This record gives sequence, C-alpha cells and structure tokens, in this order.
Amino acid sequence: MPEKCQSNINDRVDNKAQFLLFWGLPTLLMAITWLMKPSPLLTGTIWMGALGWMGLACLRNARQCGRVHCFFSGPYFLLAAVSALVVGSQWTQVLSINEFGLLLLIVSPLVCVLPEIFWGKYKNQKKT
Repeated sequence: MPEKCQSNINDRVDNKAQFLLFWGLPTLLMAITWLMKPSPLLTGTIWMGALGWMGLACLRNARQCGRVHCFFSGPYFLLAAVSALVVGSQWTQVLSINEFGLLLLIVSPLVCVLPEIFWGKYKNQKKT
C-alpha cells in the first residue's frame, strides 16, 4: 500500500520544481513542436517521448504517494504516447497530428482534475 503523502514531500505534483521537470518541460516541448510544425513523424516521435515521460512520472507518483489523478493520468499518458506515434506515423487517417494535439489539449486537463473532484486528492482519503 502506498504511503500517504502527509507533508507533500513525496508528491511530485505538489513540488513545483519536480512538477516543472516531469510535466511542465514535456508540455513545453510538445507546444514548441506543435508551433514549429515539423514533419508529422518527427512531431509524433517527440510527443511519444514527452507523453511517455509524463505517464511514467504519473505512475511513479501514484505508487509513491497515492495521488488519485495519477492512477488515471499515468495510463492515459502512456496510451496517448503510443497514439502519438501511430498518428504521427500516419498509420491511420482517423486524426491528423494537429487534431490529435487539440484532443490532448482538451482531454488531458479533464483526466488530471476530475478524479480528484470525485475521489479526493489521495488514495484512501475522503473527498474534502
């Protein structure tokens, strides 16, 4: 059972420096590649790395301190990483890389906020 983050020392989301490293920097990298508009394959590859980095950080944070939204956002970001490579490689014509980016921009905040609204901030903690 994960140790509950009493003082937020173990919670990477509450630590500003770690938040910037694990989620801010990859998000910035994705935004820069979206604005620069390199080839879809390069964009998809960069996004795959950034989303994978964020997904692994979420899963580690979920395991380490039980942050509720990380249990959802970790798998979501890993699935998005694989999807970014598929869309960027143009293996499917369902979405363009720009449409995929817009979808990420809309869905990601929801995945990161809604679970804590319904189930509280940490696992085994009642909603406040």
